[in-house]
Amino acid sequence: MSLNLLRDIGNHHVELSRLLWAVSVLAGIGYAGWHLWLDRSFSIIEFGSGMGLLLAGGGGATAIKDTFVARAKAAAQREPGA
Repeated sequence: MSLNLLRDIGNHHVELSRLLWAVSVLAGIGYAGWHLWLDRSFSIIEFGSGMGLLLAGGGGATAIKDTFVARAKAAAQREPGA
């Protein structure tokens, strides 16, 4: 997996929200595999629904932050030359 997927808009830092997204996907796969190995029932639908709602909120917040950061950078670049 490319680490650029986990970095912010300027590709400088790894963002916590994107890191938690990747960890939750790996956790879902791990839980499903572990329960399959133990021959126990595990509802990936319930896990995915709950985690999906959490990730949708976090993803929306990250998108809003990235949008405002990009607008602020664009405004800062326009001001000195104007």
